[in-house]
Amino acid sequence: MTIRSNGKRTEIRNMPYEGNGRGYAILDDMIDASRRGQVKYEGRGLWTVARTHTNAVILGLAAHYRRRVKVIQYGGVEKCVEACWKGRPDTAWTCQCVCAGRNHGSGVPYKLTVDSNGPGGSLSVQAGEPHEFYVYP
Repeated sequence: MTIRSNGKRTEIRNMPYEGNGRGYAILDDMIDASRRGQVKYEGRGLWTVARTHTNAVILGLAAHYRRRVKVIQYGGVEKCVEACWKGRPDTAWTCQCVCAGRNHGSGVPYKLTVDSNGPGGSLSVQAGEPHEFYVYP
């Protein structure tokens, strides 16, 4: 099974089939659903619940099926300022930029420059890499 956040909902993929409508009951119990519609079946093996229920679903599915659950967390936005990417490479550990020195002294901004008037010069951004981890029962 794979779980990932997608906007305001959390997606659950590849949940084992246990009979018609049984997926609703399993997920409803895990999140203590108080009304219909909190668990949605989107088709093609994709279920969704509100993001506030993500932790309960991850732990509940691992325990219920006694198998690992793959969780994909998207990295958000990485930010870097001009003073950083134009800095000296041998001082990366002193970097105070949001990139924490990963782009320090590279001479190259991230993919998109969004502002040029900040205290550290231009601000560049790019999508962060997804982080995958597993939860075991």
